[in-house]
Amino acid sequence: MNSHGPKRVYTPQSLEFWFSRLEVEWEQFFDNTHVERGHQMYRDSEIREIELGATDAIIHRRIDKKEEYAVIEWDGDTIRVRSSTTDELLANAIAVAGLHEIEELVADEMTSKLPGGSMPPMPTAKLARAENGDDTDSPKADGPVRDLLLSFTATGDGLVFLAYWKQGKNRIPALGNTAVHPSAAERAKLIALATYARKAHFRYNQTTHAYGMEALSDIPGFLNDVLPHWKKHFALEVDAKVGSLKLGARTIEIEAVAERRSAGGAGNGGNDVGALNLRWIFRAGEKMLTDEQAAEFIKHGRAPMLVPDLGIVSMAPEKWESLLQWRKNLEEADTAGTLPPYLIFSLFNDQRIKVSVGPELEAWRKSVMSPPVQPPPLPDYLRNYQRRGVEWMHHLAETGCHGLLADEMGLGKTAQVIALFMARPLPTHRHIVVCPASVVPVWREEIARFYPEAKIDTLKGSNDFTTNPAPVIWLASYTQLRKHRALLDTTEFGYAVLDEGQFIKNPDAKVTQACFALRAEHRLVLTGTPLENRQLDLWSLFRYLLPGLLGSRAAFEAALNTDREGTMKRLRLQIEPFKLRRTKNEVAKELPPKVEMDLLCPLTEVQREQYARVCSEGLARLGEDITTALREKSFGFLALLTRLRQICCDPDLLPWLNAPLSDSGKLQLLIEKLGEIVSSGHKVVIFSQFVSLLDRVHSALAAHYPELPRYEITGMTLDRQKPVQQFQTASGAAVMLVSLKAAGTGITLHAADYVFLLDPWWNPAVEDQAIDRVHRIGQTNTVFVYRMVTAGTIEERIQALKADKKALFDQIVGGHADDFEWTKHFNSLNGLIQLTAVAAESAETSG
Repeated sequence: MNSHGPKRVYTPQSLEFWFSRLEVEWEQFFDNTHVERGHQMYRDSEIREIELGATDAIIHRRIDKKEEYAVIEWDGDTIRVRSSTTDELLANAIAVAGLHEIEELVADEMTSKLPGGSMPPMPTAKLARAENGDDTDSPKADGPVRDLLLSFTATGDGLVFLAYWKQGKNRIPALGNTAVHPSAAERAKLIALATYARKAHFRYNQTTHAYGMEALSDIPGFLNDVLPHWKKHFALEVDAKVGSLKLGARTIEIEAVAERRSAGGAGNGGNDVGALNLRWIFRAGEKMLTDEQAAEFIKHGRAPMLVPDLGIVSMAPEKWESLLQWRKNLEEADTAGTLPPYLIFSLFNDQRIKVSVGPELEAWRKSVMSPPVQPPPLPDYLRNYQRRGVEWMHHLAETGCHGLLADEMGLGKTAQVIALFMARPLPTHRHIVVCPASVVPVWREEIARFYPEAKIDTLKGSNDFTTNPAPVIWLASYTQLRKHRALLDTTEFGYAVLDEGQFIKNPDAKVTQACFALRAEHRLVLTGTPLENRQLDLWSLFRYLLPGLLGSRAAFEAALNTDREGTMKRLRLQIEPFKLRRTKNEVAKELPPKVEMDLLCPLTEVQREQYARVCSEGLARLGEDITTALREKSFGFLALLTRLRQICCDPDLLPWLNAPLSDSGKLQLLIEKLGEIVSSGHKVVIFSQFVSLLDRVHSALAAHYPELPRYEITGMTLDRQKPVQQFQTASGAAVMLVSLKAAGTGITLHAADYVFLLDPWWNPAVEDQAIDRVHRIGQTNTVFVYRMVTAGTIEERIQALKADKKALFDQIVGGHADDFEWTKHFNSLNGLIQLTAVAAESAETSG
């Protein structure tokens, strides 16, 4: 009797019956959930008594003074279970645990009759099941008891052993259909082996007739603690490779070996800069994994893996994540079966990976970082800083790289690119410049001015690359490029330039996808605001320029969420060789200063009443919780902000009011300020996001300054150059009214020296685009910029936050960025929109 197990009640006849029955693979009669729960019940010693009958068994379980039982009956070759509980899972689990206890009883009783005495109970508990082979034949009643030999080896699936009978110098399979039928004593050995193998977490394979331990974490403990006990009862044969498994998991280190190899194809530069040959070395201590082993390791995943020649191997989670990220990067960057060499800059900025670089590749990397040795001859019209910009783009092209020219607006990015076309012509290639539709005429005029011998064509519905395959400079709007997306897979360009590159800030947009499909030897992006909305804008630009440099989109966003500061620092280092950013203060010393100031505007009594009313109704509708309002009622939230902004500008913008001009404190102040300015002969540009507000300004100007020339550009203006030309050449004072949406690109208004922003909002980059229509090369006067902000309202609170928004852009490329998070700055909706005492006082004063 086993005093530490359940009480056992049986007869010799019942023992013999169950001995014969246990050769059947009885676990097949239970669901996996029943088997697993029964295993746990067996391991936890929940069975208190087993009673073996002639054809059945009763299994008793007791937990927390609660008793249940299950009856196991054989119906032919099938098991049936009855129980005191109606819970099917519990009933079958009790039966499974009971069958394991019966197996242990049979093994104890039968092995006690073998030479050498009984086998002691083995430690550990998880079970596996073995099949003895042909169970239709009866065992031999007598005969010699042969030694049972277990032959251990290590495979990719784990620790494995086969069982043989030793017969002289021969060995005979002990398991499976080919096995010679054993005697009763030998069958007892096999049942004992099955029981102890099961406890040690081995599982029997019906196909190979081998026992396998797949849980790699169990292998070292078995080899060190359990296997020595097995030597007392079985003959053992252990392969030399098994010894390495005793040490447990060994850490895999990875190293990237980067070298140059010759390569061709679009996107690699065309100047024999070579492609990147990247090899990964996987090392466990002093031993390296073969290519086949490394491939299997990657396929296996991050869990420990058994490599027969090395043992159990695993990789640190951070290195595994880096490896997976790099594999995605390489898939994205692969161009016609080659890897561009610029990816080495990403490797150097991944501190988790050791990098070895060949001498040729290292020399190339240093050449990219170095200034050009022999600058090309350049046109005389270029200013000094523009010459440096052209030399930089020329150098990148010569080294097979692509660049972001992020000069501040007004510094002549267009002129620099045209100079590059002239200094480094590719006479057999066609080029393409993609820009907003409103800027296409500007490019045509600038090319005709600086590069008159160049041939130009415009992409449109009736004219495309198939109708004119000649080597010309194609001018294409972003919309037309999207419409001609199907032609891009079979069309190659020398230079592909994206002007106002912030148009591809959304990587999911069809326009962006069309730009990604451009095939060119040299790619350029021009934009003064590469971070107009968020860091993902920058990822999208470099996905076009240098695919793979900033990693996959998912990894890029995950890195920002995990370690924003560290990622920003690493990001700046990665893009530094491929980005050139100059501001007016740095390079255009001849440009006069720009004076910016906030002009606080009063609220009239009508504005104050309407503001308070809309606030109250908005809070009642949306609640105080700004997070909930954004998540569940975002449309209502944005509608509320728009209404409040309209009230700050002019209550007549509200659909339910018809207010006189005098009800707008902002318009009154504007008219007052303009009096002195226009009387002195200055030109003024007035910007607003609301076209209806510009209409009100037009009416106010007509009423107060009827002789003042007035011009206008909105999204509805078809020929924008005409009013621009008239304004620029007008003698004396004049006013240009411009919608912010129409102001960002393609117009020059440097004849003006006063700028009014009627309704400044949270995107300083958009405002800068507008201001730079005036403060740009060619301006000879100091430019005064007034942001008209209504005191004590949401406008003033947003304006106070703008200084914080500038930090993001400065950290990466220098300039502005918009990465606005409402909940980061405001705890409640009331805190954002409330009307302060200052506003009330201004209303009383203006009244």
